[in-house]
Amino acid sequence: MSDLFKKLESKIDKSIEKGKESLQKSKQFFHGSGGDFHHQQHHVSASNIFGNGGSTNEKAWQNWAGNIYIEPEKIFRPSSLKDLKEIIRKAKKHGKKIRCVSSGRNTWSSLSVTRDYLVIVDRLAKVEVQKSEKYGWIVTADAGATIKQIDDTLRVHNPPLALDSMTQLDSVGASGIVATGSYGVGLEARCVSDKVVSVQIVTADGELREFTEEKDSLEMSAARVNLGLLGIIYKVTWRVEPLFNLRLVDSQPLLKSSFHPAAIKELYSNADSLEIVYWPFNESEFDFTHDKLWVKQWTRHKDDENSSEIANKKLAGQRIRAEYETKFGENQLYKVLVNSPECTPYISNLIWKTGPASKPQDHVLHAPDAIHHQIGGDNVPYEDLEFAFKLGGKDEFGSAIEEFRFIISKIYEYAKQGRFPVNLTTELRFVKSSRSLLAPVYDEDPNAIYCYIQVLAVRKTLEWEEFSSELAARWINKYKARPHWSKHWEYVPGIKPHLHDTLSGQIQKFEKVRAKYDPEKLFFDNESLKEIFYGVPKADAASSVSASVS
Repeated sequence: MSDLFKKLESKIDKSIEKGKESLQKSKQFFHGSGGDFHHQQHHVSASNIFGNGGSTNEKAWQNWAGNIYIEPEKIFRPSSLKDLKEIIRKAKKHGKKIRCVSSGRNTWSSLSVTRDYLVIVDRLAKVEVQKSEKYGWIVTADAGATIKQIDDTLRVHNPPLALDSMTQLDSVGASGIVATGSYGVGLEARCVSDKVVSVQIVTADGELREFTEEKDSLEMSAARVNLGLLGIIYKVTWRVEPLFNLRLVDSQPLLKSSFHPAAIKELYSNADSLEIVYWPFNESEFDFTHDKLWVKQWTRHKDDENSSEIANKKLAGQRIRAEYETKFGENQLYKVLVNSPECTPYISNLIWKTGPASKPQDHVLHAPDAIHHQIGGDNVPYEDLEFAFKLGGKDEFGSAIEEFRFIISKIYEYAKQGRFPVNLTTELRFVKSSRSLLAPVYDEDPNAIYCYIQVLAVRKTLEWEEFSSELAARWINKYKARPHWSKHWEYVPGIKPHLHDTLSGQIQKFEKVRAKYDPEKLFFDNESLKEIFYGVPKADAASSVSASVS
């Protein structure tokens, strides 16, 4: 064992030295399209930003994950409603299609891909708090406002306010998480879109339209998760409430003794939100029976304001350190995972023991700080497979546990062959169903419980696609599982015909709304969505889901 650690130490030292040469080379390693890409492409002529629809001189766009790189005919960064209308006017005049992107953070799918006009809404970033007769306090955010901007605005408001559920990452944009039906922390919160009370969209005729439940419930169920197919989102409005505290508690029980339906149901019943994480090789290199789970629970807490203030200030320094570590220190370790996969068990064990295992949390925090507990996740581009399926039957949580155990057993099965396709976490979350037509957890039963199951690996990890495709095919065949729209799913064999069949009822309803507001399909410029909505070409349909299961 000592020889192995010496070899590992040598590899890490070499990798760190190599990394010190240039941070730009680090970016090139992960993104694969030039170290100066982001710097070059975001250097935009100011004269082009203001006026002319927000037209820029940018030639290309790449998403954060680095797997999407496009060179559309034109890139726009609008800063006003007038700009949005001008973009639509130009597109119709020149016969061009439009696709949009909010922040491009935490996204892998091709939903924003276009050959024509790409609209990046990050310059639309205003946030306004108002009092509504029907809903009480509400917050209206421009399409490009980040969740952090929304949280910060609510926190300094008098009285201080908060969203009751939101995505764990706060760097993502408002319109992006709504359009894709992203989920939040909170068992009763369903997906983030379900708490939206108004969506303002500039449709294909250039008019600004507001979608609400009161005006038309069907249209609102389409607008809440619209995949960018109804127009350009201008503003989104959520209900909010007085700022509250959440107690965030970590526990690390043994996998073999605590992971059964009754135990998970108890955890679920005793928390406002639950997340179960597995970090591979956390106690033993090749025997998962000694491994631990990482369980995170959020519960509302009526602790006094001073207590949560102290906890938030105490954690501020820890979060700065975590941000630094993932950007400069652990980032080098993650590179070793890709360059020298045989080191995976030892590096994974090291990161676990110096990270989650060394400092389990038990804090009372302001809600935004407890919800956005992940720090530095944006610093390490990774692969992300995530699907949702419905729970049910006598062993309500049995299927989730079965699939979680299957992943773990496959990780170790591969490891015994010297193969390491998973080097980050596997995660379980539980949410209630959504009534938004295209949400991954859409269900007519409002009390249905869905499981989101997620598997992560550092970007460019060997055999990732083979491993993750096998998992996805299994979930599709067993549960008719559906992917998280913004995650990595399009490479899965048979996924598009599966979604075409599974979503046919919802698509029919959605199409009635889409055809009303975009009859010429100005915003329908995505090959994956075309195949899902209208059917896969015969040559592609021959590849069935079941054929991809090994």
